[in-house]
Amino acid sequence: MRIARRLDGVTYAVRDVVAEAQKLEKLGHKILKLNIGDPNAYDLDTPQYIKDALAKAVASGHNGYSDSQGYFPLREAVVQFNKGKGFDSTADNVVVTSGLSEAVNLLFGAMVEPGDNVVIPSPSYPLYDAFVSYYGGEKRLALLDESNGWAPDVDDLRKRVDENTRAIVVINPNNPTGSLYPEKVLRDVISVAGEYDIPILADEIYDELVYEKTPKSMASLTKDVPIVAMNGLSKNFIAPGWRVGWITFCNFPDDSLKNAFMQLARIRLSSNFPAQVATVEALNNRKAYVAAKAEFIPKLQKRRDITYKRLNEIHGLSCVKPEGAFYAFPRINEGPWPTDKEFVLQLLREKHVLTVYGVGFAQPANTRHFRTVFLPNEQILEESFNRIEAFMKENVGKK
Repeated sequence: MRIARRLDGVTYAVRDVVAEAQKLEKLGHKILKLNIGDPNAYDLDTPQYIKDALAKAVASGHNGYSDSQGYFPLREAVVQFNKGKGFDSTADNVVVTSGLSEAVNLLFGAMVEPGDNVVIPSPSYPLYDAFVSYYGGEKRLALLDESNGWAPDVDDLRKRVDENTRAIVVINPNNPTGSLYPEKVLRDVISVAGEYDIPILADEIYDELVYEKTPKSMASLTKDVPIVAMNGLSKNFIAPGWRVGWITFCNFPDDSLKNAFMQLARIRLSSNFPAQVATVEALNNRKAYVAAKAEFIPKLQKRRDITYKRLNEIHGLSCVKPEGAFYAFPRINEGPWPTDKEFVLQLLREKHVLTVYGVGFAQPANTRHFRTVFLPNEQILEESFNRIEAFMKENVGKK
């Protein structure tokens, strides 16, 4: 059967490495998994008040389709959520989606044609790379500066923009690095977008999962440059399987992009209706959410500290301190591996620790990094880093 050529450039490293781990599991090996950003796969759970709201939504009969744009009370709740982030919006400019993955798919489906390009950070979440390729566009990789806490290199970003650029993607806090961008850098990116009249897709899905600093929403920093503010339930509310995300169109001169987006959204009918109803409670009951964060943020921060300390103690590795999300992106400074993919696969086969290779996150091939999560408990983290340390001792210095 002939397969569409548009799939040629579509890969997803986060899950691609799992197939190799499954082969080892079938042989009886226990794999220590530091690969996937799913808090529910570890010992973190969705806050009880939200789970109770979901049960109530199902019991009260919210089991059919919702409006394609999203349940109106939820869109109103998002408006208040946005206000807490420092910017005004209207329910009419909010669209609820099946997680941000669907939102990115529909946005690029509405915006990108062959010959167009999208500027995405390098490194970045592989979804953006995949969907740009799927719709026939060209990815333009704008470097993040590891020596500056993985902040965007604005001069490099400006070089990537031309008359065919359809959007600039900003992921803050960043996946895979865990970096949190300074306000000045965000304003500089906004200036570039304003110069070229290009919208910014602002992925802020981790903006409640921060440790020492508070992030700035990009939509709060401009009233002129078009911003698609993107957020959702998955990460901030420890509920990735519920598939509820939302986007807000800010500062657009007309509704052309939103209308095109809705043409596609209507085809898929709606996102999960019971979960949308429960998300109203998730957003509106701020007191319950603050109490839930008081449980899981200190736990994550402790694990972040262990991860940062251990990675920088291992000879041959170094790591920038993550300030948000639950990822670290260490550099492989020494060792015999031509690529970070070979490092990751050898580590998995020999020490049964599963991470993800850096090139899978649109990281330049001439650098060597890997992504790890600090979601597992302290005991699993320490054992994982003990194995990584042993692996480096066995291999560093080999030709």
